[in-house]
Formats: sequence, C-alpha cells, structure tokens
Amino acid sequence: MIIQALHQRYLDLLADPDSEVSPLYFSLGKVTYMCDLAKDGSLQSFLDMRDETGKKKRPVRSIVPEQPSRSSGIVPYFLSDKAEYAFGHYPIMPKEADTLKKRSDARKKYEAAKAQALDILANVYDDAARAMLLFYEQWDASLVRDHPLLKAHMEDLDKGIDTNVIFALDRVPIHESVAVQAAWIHYRERLDSTSEFDGQCLLTGEANVSIARTHDKIRGVRGAQSAGASLVSVNFRSADSYDKEQSYNSPISKTAVFGYTTALNHMLASDSNRTLIGDMTVVYWADSRLVEEQVSPFISKYIHSSQTHKEETQTTAQLNDLLDRVRHGVQFDPESIPGKNVPYGDTQFYILGLSPNNARLAVRFFWQGSFGDLVRKLAQHAYDMALPEPGSGYKDNQSIYRIVTETMRVGKDGKKVGEEPPKRLSGELLRSVLQGTAYPRSIFMMIINRIRADGLITQLRVSIVKAYLNRYNRSVNDNVKEELPLSLDKTENQKPAYRLGRLFAVLEKAQQEAAASGKLNATIKDRYFSSASSNPGAVFPILIKLAQHHMSKARYGELRDREMVDIMQGIDGFPARFDLHQQGIFILGYYHQKQDYIAQIKAAAEAKQEAAAALQAKEHE
Repeated sequence: MIIQALHQRYLDLLADPDSEVSPLYFSLGKVTYMCDLAKDGSLQSFLDMRDETGKKKRPVRSIVPEQPSRSSGIVPYFLSDKAEYAFGHYPIMPKEADTLKKRSDARKKYEAAKAQALDILANVYDDAARAMLLFYEQWDASLVRDHPLLKAHMEDLDKGIDTNVIFALDRVPIHESVAVQAAWIHYRERLDSTSEFDGQCLLTGEANVSIARTHDKIRGVRGAQSAGASLVSVNFRSADSYDKEQSYNSPISKTAVFGYTTALNHMLASDSNRTLIGDMTVVYWADSRLVEEQVSPFISKYIHSSQTHKEETQTTAQLNDLLDRVRHGVQFDPESIPGKNVPYGDTQFYILGLSPNNARLAVRFFWQGSFGDLVRKLAQHAYDMALPEPGSGYKDNQSIYRIVTETMRVGKDGKKVGEEPPKRLSGELLRSVLQGTAYPRSIFMMIINRIRADGLITQLRVSIVKAYLNRYNRSVNDNVKEELPLSLDKTENQKPAYRLGRLFAVLEKAQQEAAASGKLNATIKDRYFSSASSNPGAVFPILIKLAQHHMSKARYGELRDREMVDIMQGIDGFPARFDLHQQGIFILGYYHQKQDYIAQIKAAAEAKQEAAAALQAKEHE
C-alpha cells in the first residue's frame, strides 16, 4: 500500500511540468560549477552556478543523468559529477604522500568517467557530444591545478564540499541535448536488459519486465546514513523464498522502483512535504497538488509548531478556527463535521512516518484516508484535550511536539530543562491521534510523575491527563458514554477520586483564606498533594483535622465547610490507595475546583465593574 501510493505520487509529479521530478534514468542533482566548452572541446569558461540569494552560496538543483548512491569504490556519474571525476581535480595535502594518493585516486576517477562518456557518446552525431569527446582528447588531468580558468576557484574546489560539475556547449548543458539523452537512455536500457530475472511486477501488473534485484536508497531521513537507506531490503537467507534472493522475493520492476524512490526522495527534499518530530521524519502529501499547497502548513504546524512555517493560507486559517472552537468546548460529533463541509474534504491524504534503523528505514506508521476524515481525527483529539480557560492558558491548538515536551522538567525560570522525552513518544502519540486510538500509556505515566514531582498542575498537563483517560475508556468499551467533564462536575455520579481532588482544592482554599495576608509561602498542596493523590486514606484524615483550624479563622469558613460536606456526602470512606488512572481523575477534580474559584473571582470582578459603570452612568444623567 505504501509503495503503491508513492508510485502513484511519482506519476502525478511526472505529469506536472512544475514539479521538477526526474523521468526514468535521470535524477534531481546539485550543480555547483559549469565547464563551458567551445565546439573544438576547449574549456572557454568555468562558471560558478551557486545561488547567492541567501546568506550562504548554495548549489542549484537540476535534472541530470541518474546519480545512484555510491558508498565506496569508483562509480562515475555521466556528465554531472564531482570535480575529481569531471576533470581530475585533487587537493594539496600537508604531507606529500597524502597529496600523491589524492592525485592518484582523482586520476582513476577521471579515467573512469572518461571511459564511460566515450562508451555512451561514441556513435552520437551531435555538436554537444562531439565537443565532449574533443574535450577528453585534449584534457590533461595532471595539469589541472595549473589551468588558468580553474585557479580562481581552486580554494573552493580544495574544500571538497559541493564541487558538482556539469559540462556545457556555449552555456547550454550537454546532458540536455536530445541526442545525448537518447544515447544515455539506450546505455541504461542496455544495462537493464542484463537483468537476472524477468517477471510480473507486483506494483503495476506489467508482465515480462526486468525485476529490480535491489531498490534505490532513500535520502533525507534524519539519523539515517548520509548515502541513503533502504525502505525495501532483503539480504538474509531466512527471507529467501523458492530460491529467489534479495528483492526478487517481492518482484517489483526497475521502472516502478525508480518511481516510488524518486517520489519519496523528492518529498524528503521539500520543506512543504516533510517535518521532523522526535526520531521520526514525517512525510505527507495529497492526491491534489493544489490541496497540498493549501493544507501542508496546517499539517506541519500541528505536528511540530516550533519549526518555521510558510505563511498561513485561507484553508489553514479555516481549519485552525474549526479545531479552536472544538478545543474551547463546542460539543464534538464526528457526523457534525462531514467531509463535504471540510475544505477539500474528499481529497485523499497520506502521512508516512519513517525512522532510521541501521542501513534500513523503519516505517513507524502510515495513514491514508480522505482529508475530511483526517480533520475529524484531529477535531476529536482537540475535543479530548479541551478545558475551559477562565484564567491564563494556552491559546492555540498544541502541536504533538509541544504536548510531548510537557513531560520534561521545568526549571525555576519556567523553561524546560533536563533530558529530552523519549524520541519514540512523539511518533506513538501522532499515530494515536491519526488512528483515533488510545494515547500511549507512557505519556500519561510521565505527566502524572512530573506533577507529583514538581507540583505544577498546568492546563496543558491536565488536558493530557483528561484526553488520555477519555481515550482509554473508549478503547476498553466502545459503547462508553460517560466521559470526564470539560469543567467542574457537581453531579451525584462523581467518582471518589474526582470528589477527593475537589476536596483537596477546597481544603487548600480554606488554608489560603485563613492566612492574614491571603498569601502563604507554602500550602498543603506543596507538602501533601503527591501523597494525597496516591494514598488518600493516610493523608485526608490529617488534612481534615487541620482544616477545622483553618475554617475557624477564615473569612468564608462556613462556605468552605458546606462545600466540604457536599463533596464528602458522596464518599463512603477514604480509599487506602489510588491507581494511576484514579490519580489522573484526582488531578482533574482538583484542577476543575481551582478553576471554578478563578471563574467566581472573575465573575465577581466583572459584576463589580458593571455596577460601577452603571452607577457612573446614572450620575451623569
């Protein structure tokens, strides 16, 4: 399914003249310099082709004859290669012996490139091909460092970084000549005709085609080998079947292999189709390029909000607004957001997560469906994370990366410190969001432990706890209707853990009100919250005894006492211990009660302002 989707992506890109995707036997390569030849094969200019619009000069990208991966040995690329292959360049080393070795290696690479070009262009009757052959007849690689046109660029060439060279005739690239391209294609087809195995391609269904023994490398996955890694690879005997070795076990034609690997490499090189999170590189695309351009900023920001993103599109703004309304508590019903009401809702969308695994790539997840279905999944996630914001809180839909970093320790300055969260956690959470399944238990455990360790009960942390518990309940029972509330729940069906969380907030409020200044250096939360949430039977009798003293001194002692009585009416006794899920419910109850107090203060302040404004208006009458 993944390979098929990638191959279709290649066909779509090939039909788009603006995609710059390469056809079979060609690839998108870097170009740094141009050797501009005269018709007699002499070098008439050596041009620096790098783009200077940014802070640093960067090679331009151009479609050139195919450049397969090469990790060792001498493998020349046709008419577009590094300087040592193109004209035998070698650097001067501190030690003469090292210089001689570099010179010898460069000479061997140049001779290999020359032999390949002579073989391909021998019978090509074209001015560009003729100029190339004449160049090889007269070029002396031993004098490369003394050539007057190369001396000005020798310092950059000696660095050995991005020294990719193409050849041109009167500044028209020779590899773009129709006759030269035909000769190159004929040469590659001749090599492919020597395939050890012909058969039917599992991907396209074509019969009697050359089957690829190995698949091309994928480049651009963070953490993978720089030369590229294999998405499909079979190189151990236990995987052989019916004496078929390597990729002959799953026969895919060389043409199809080129297509899917080209499509994936093309997207990995594009900021519009790729984002990074944890140890995973995420690639996403749509059947429609127009849809892709409109929604890719939204997808990238949702996964990793700390990265630089393109300017927000109209569609991105609409989707953000939809999720924002859900996050603020608008009742979510999957049927209330049908695909037809979502911009481009019927368009097929794909998300692929890849991680390095030695010389191979590991597929962390693959999601395929309509864009409308994707929005419904994200809206469900936003609703599960929803909490009211009477005070300060996060104002945007939090990205997967931001949620995961909440498991980190918080320093005195409020910034995240310490070890990064497990790299696998981001991918596991993203997969849960896309598939609509329960969130990873590990993120729930880490948030609970972090709250118990530092006592910070932030809106985002509580959102994660609430979302995990709701998802877990649904995964255990598909017909579950009872969900943890969005805001304070005062009904009789509250769980004991939720009631005790509320009770702890009431007891803390009473202690704060009992203080003469209204402020304390430390409250019962700083000393008892961790133990109260895990071992309530041992802690709450002590807290209630202390509360009697606080309520006798507090201005609103009677009110707090009534709140305490109302909450405890639904509790038969203090449990000896709470499991991890009950601790999460305890935290939610505590948070809801605290936020209700904040809402009351805010409402009272607003009422006071309205009364003052009304009085002032009456005085002016």
